[in-house]
Amino acid sequence: MARINEMRMPTWASLGLNYLKESKLGIENIEKKTYSKEEISKGIEEVDQALALYKTGISETLNEENEVYRNFALNFEVDGKKETEFINLTLGDSRDVLVSNIDINAKKSSESSFLVSITGEGEGSTYLNSRIKAKLEEDSYVKLVVVTNLGKKAVNINSIATYLGDRAVLDVTYVEVGAGKSLVNITNILKGEEAKVIQNGVYFKEGEDFLDLLATNVHYGNNTDSSCMFNGALKDKAEKNFKGIVDLRRGCTKADGKIGDYSMMLSDDVINKSAPILLNEEKEVSGNHAASVGRLNKDMLFYIMSRGFSKKQAEAMMLEANFAPAIDRIEDEALRTSIKEKVHQMNTKAE
Repeated sequence: MARINEMRMPTWASLGLNYLKESKLGIENIEKKTYSKEEISKGIEEVDQALALYKTGISETLNEENEVYRNFALNFEVDGKKETEFINLTLGDSRDVLVSNIDINAKKSSESSFLVSITGEGEGSTYLNSRIKAKLEEDSYVKLVVVTNLGKKAVNINSIATYLGDRAVLDVTYVEVGAGKSLVNITNILKGEEAKVIQNGVYFKEGEDFLDLLATNVHYGNNTDSSCMFNGALKDKAEKNFKGIVDLRRGCTKADGKIGDYSMMLSDDVINKSAPILLNEEKEVSGNHAASVGRLNKDMLFYIMSRGFSKKQAEAMMLEANFAPAIDRIEDEALRTSIKEKVHQMNTKAE
């Protein structure tokens, strides 16, 4: 049985967070169509070579599946300054299985921005296996925003893997407000000196939704810096696993890594497991990891209600304020507004 989103070092065994079994999602028998290699791009060789020595993606099995059954691919060679590239991946009755790959090769001193919107149409079952891979050469800057808004019968398999050279900066945001069953893996390799990762995330799960999320920042270079912050909310009988890892490898002198997960539980029946982890092989480094699980602040709730708002309205305002910093990073106004409306709808809908 394949292991999914497996940690490099076993920990939190009592919570069952070291890895996930493939059977949890029941994805073994989903039918996929084989597409000819002549029709679909293999990706950018430089990007694959940069990431070849590192463990990335959700599992070897799902990585291989992405190569064999790929039916959509985009490659971007970025040199100089590039305006925001808006990429829309849509699943529905006409395309219920999407196996996609996006490669980004950011050349020296380049600057680029990518907004990937993954949406679902219709009420049928859909399956997504999406990989985004990027190589950032020295002094390059890449902003990447991924927004996932799929239906309740969707299986969402989403992985992001990046390699950063000297003084490269990655600004990455992941937003998920839809998908019944979801696996997410974000792995950033800070190889060059003074490489920097700024990472934000938002998730809202309701009904019987399931999310397993592994976010890892691996530091190799001196004076590297990573900051990762996820905010989420769980409602009804939703279930979420969060594994956030700052991995300080030998030789990353004066590296600094921070990771956190702050989750609101909006009902008594949700299942929330959070494991912020710090792995350290070097002496002269700094690392912080934190997790918070709870309900909305009662004092703040009372204050807002005293200004004439109902309890439901006050709860919605507080939760949406927590999500705003990540959602506001969506540059497309129409998409940003639709996601805010979706969050508001999910938050105010009766249980």
